[in-house]
Amino acid sequence: MKKRILILMLLCLLLVSAVGAQASTPYRTFTLGVNKELVETQTAYEPVRSMIRFGEETLKDPQDLRMGKDGNLYIADTGNKRVLVVTREGELIREIKDKKNMKTPSGVNVDEEGNIYVADESSRAVLVYNKEGTLIRTWGRPTHPLFGETAPYKPRKVVIDKRGNLYISSKGNTNGIVQLSPAGEGEFLGYYGANTSSVSFLTAIRKAIFSEEQLSGMAGIIPISVENLCIDDKGMVYAVSQTNDERSLRRLNVAGRNTMVPDFWTELTTAVAVSEGGSVFTANANGRIVEYTSEGDMLFVFGAFDSGDQRIGTFKSVTGMVADEEYRLYVLDSVLGSIQVLEPTEFTSLVHTAFTLFQNGKYEESKTPWGQVQRMNSLFTYANTGMGEALYREGEYQDALTNFRNSGNRQGYSDAWWELRSDWLHSHVGLILILLAALVVVWQGLKLLNRKTRVLAPAGKALRKIGDIRILNQTGYCFRMLKNPYDCCYGIKRENRASILSAVIVLVLVFILIEISKYFSGFLFKTVQEGQYEVLNDAIMFFGVWALLVICCYLVCTIKEGEARFRDLFIGASYVLTPMLVFLPIRILLTNVLTFNEAFFITLIDVVSYGWTGLLVVLMIMYLNDYSFKRTLVILILTAFTVLIVAALGFVIWVLVNQLINFVSGIYGEVVYRFVRRT
Repeated sequence: MKKRILILMLLCLLLVSAVGAQASTPYRTFTLGVNKELVETQTAYEPVRSMIRFGEETLKDPQDLRMGKDGNLYIADTGNKRVLVVTREGELIREIKDKKNMKTPSGVNVDEEGNIYVADESSRAVLVYNKEGTLIRTWGRPTHPLFGETAPYKPRKVVIDKRGNLYISSKGNTNGIVQLSPAGEGEFLGYYGANTSSVSFLTAIRKAIFSEEQLSGMAGIIPISVENLCIDDKGMVYAVSQTNDERSLRRLNVAGRNTMVPDFWTELTTAVAVSEGGSVFTANANGRIVEYTSEGDMLFVFGAFDSGDQRIGTFKSVTGMVADEEYRLYVLDSVLGSIQVLEPTEFTSLVHTAFTLFQNGKYEESKTPWGQVQRMNSLFTYANTGMGEALYREGEYQDALTNFRNSGNRQGYSDAWWELRSDWLHSHVGLILILLAALVVVWQGLKLLNRKTRVLAPAGKALRKIGDIRILNQTGYCFRMLKNPYDCCYGIKRENRASILSAVIVLVLVFILIEISKYFSGFLFKTVQEGQYEVLNDAIMFFGVWALLVICCYLVCTIKEGEARFRDLFIGASYVLTPMLVFLPIRILLTNVLTFNEAFFITLIDVVSYGWTGLLVVLMIMYLNDYSFKRTLVILILTAFTVLIVAALGFVIWVLVNQLINFVSGIYGEVVYRFVRRT
């Protein structure tokens, strides 16, 4: 009895612990999987506290948050028309107010001397205050003609580089980030890193028809303005915009060109931060935070939208975010009026440690933390990639190959396979040459011996007997299509050199080779996920499309006075696939041997095989029906149109049948429900 009570107490304790752990982190953490899909992983960042009161002060609609060199936090408290300077623990240091000039401070930044730059939209200026809060400079609207007389100047965010240049995000200004130099009154250096507009076909038509006034109100015609900014120690400016494409996060060099395309695009990005280690953090309007490496590889996605319960770790509107030297995140929420602090877990700290060691060239040292990460989560893609890179740098190509494959890193796999293959060839080149020479000598010797003794005559006779088997002879006749399409079509049409059965055999062989190429090609050139097999769907698609094309072509040819019988077209449509029988085995072999450096050969084989097949299709229809080349092209166009009509009709029938089934099942369910209710 005591043992049972003890076991129940332990189970209750575990349950309470699990519930407590779930309560402490009200969101799930995801990372990118091998196939670039989101997969759940360990918690990356844990919310530790929420700061809503700083001394006796609270925030009202805060719009920006920065961390100075002194380690303090600078908050643009927009609703209260001030800037607060607080410690990381939330202790108030000082308040900066300027009733005359500071009206709606929406952006704040701090230079290396401690001067505070405030972007004020209502004042149409960037205000500069010293440490004591005294106004020392005002950056007003640029007077340079290139700025534009009608261009809006409503500073929303501001960052400063080490040379003192200002980068200002101006609300409503779609020309780009305003760049000012510290010389004089603030020389206008030009627009920087403008967003481009996405021009679709419909957009091009609109631009050709509508006036400038009409275009100004249409989404997608005019590029959007930058939402938020930050800058790293190297002077690279990070700009985010509220869009759903690659413009949501850009890293701009000195020329204003984007140097980073992240492999995961956040939606409606509102804030960005860069850590000392190079990690880039973004937050979006859905309450999610994304961490990228400096190369743009997505590490983690976490966070959740606050639906009203105000749990720590959920957000309503993130407008500012900073990361300290320990990757601790400080997230400013304008609606909640709070700064939430998130700390990396042990798992995330190991990832950062391994990444930092690897970036510094300490490959041997980075293997230990990468191995620990792999033991904690063997499916963590970036850990396998990092371990693979470290092993590759040390020349351990076989182990690097395994890690790159586990992470889905095809480029790394290609590089490791190149080195591994090169080492193998160098070690066995002598043996390979000896074997080739031996094969040549044996072959020539057999030919000489056969001339004198006819020792190979029985084997040749047996092969000829096998070749004389009717079905094998008819199946092998497909290769005549490669040598002389006219003779092959004549043999099919007039001499019965082929049969329906031989055509089916050729068609099945082509399908088998296509499936082998799809599922058993080398890792670098495989287009489907590992372990994913859809042979039945492939068979329905392959044979269904082939049959539809043959039937539609026969119907069109019949109307257009074609001479070919359905049997002829059936066999011919199968035999024109003969180039696939020749080239697919070569392709399968090469995909398991070549790297990306020789991918040209794979492309060449594809072009030749598909191009040759397409040419044979044209010649087959022309020769079997005794058409001219021009008329054959017309037949092909009509066949394609007929296929589209049949496909559309089939789709309509499928929808109607599906609705009928749903209707009948609904009636059946209602009848059963009423019957059960009465009884």
